[in-house]
This record gives sequence, C-alpha cells and structure tokens, in this order.
Amino acid sequence: MSQAAVISEKFPHRVSAVFPNQSMADEASEALRSEAELEQEQIELVRPDDPGLERKVEHETTNIAWTIVRSHVGLGIIGFIVGLVVAAVFWGAGFEFATTRPGWLFILAGAVGAVIGLLAAGLVSVRPDHEPVILRAEQASERGQWTVVAYARDEPEKHRADEVLKEHSVRVTDSL
Repeated sequence: MSQAAVISEKFPHRVSAVFPNQSMADEASEALRSEAELEQEQIELVRPDDPGLERKVEHETTNIAWTIVRSHVGLGIIGFIVGLVVAAVFWGAGFEFATTRPGWLFILAGAVGAVIGLLAAGLVSVRPDHEPVILRAEQASERGQWTVVAYARDEPEKHRADEVLKEHSVRVTDSL
C-alpha cells in the first residue's frame, strides 16, 4: 500500500527553517514562492510567541482525521489478508497444528494479522515524522525566533523547498 493510499493529507511533507528576525524569514518565504514554486497556501510564517503556532505547523487537521480512518481500514484489511495467507501456507505445508484445527488457525492468524495491521496504522496516524518540525518551531518561537514552514505535495517539491531553505538558514528540519 503506497503512502498516498494511506495518508489523506494534501501536503504530507513538511520542511521548516528557523531565522533570527522577520526580514530573513520573509526573504526565505519569497524564495520558496519564486525558486521552489510553492503557492502561498503552502508557506506558513511562525512568529515569536505565535498563538497560532499549532495551526500553522499542522494545518490539515481534517485530512489527518481521514488519514486515521484510511490507514486503519486499509492496513487492518491488509493485515487480515496476510494473516490468512500465512495460515494457508502452514496448512498447505501440512503442519500438524494447522491440519488438526484449520478453522481455528485461519481465525487466529487473520485476527493476529489484523491487529498487527491496526498497530501499524496507529503508527502512521500519529505522524511521528512531523514531530521534529513541530518541536523546532515551538523552540524557536519560545526563543524569539521566526520559523518558515513549507508544505510539500510530493518528494520533488519537498526537495526543492529543502534546497531553497538551506540557502537561507543553517537550521532546516524536514519530515518524511
């Protein structure tokens, strides 16, 4: 299952950079628009002690909810099917425990596979890859610094944003 099939966010990738003042942050934002070809909706500027920091750093809360639903349904079903395939392999190989009670084997293997799939979906849903970007923005805001957060649709766009921000700041953080 591809990342796009599990993650419902329009902009699943984040790149952020920290700046000591607003003029440098504004300059980097403009460079993201002109050089990386990002649209205004893909760029957020987090100022020191910004009350809207959480919304600016993670602004797709509705789509994150759909990510939770899609990942749990999709990965739960995939886990269930993988469990059934494993049971079929054991049964086909003639293992005694598999041939004695094949019904229980298939039920148990399907259930275990589904649980493993649901656990994987939980990991995808929390988006631990966003944590470094969020943490860096919070720390910068508390220290009186400015953060530019760029949202990318795909890997090439993320790479362009990363390269542009590295030209303007030494403190660049990104997600997967």
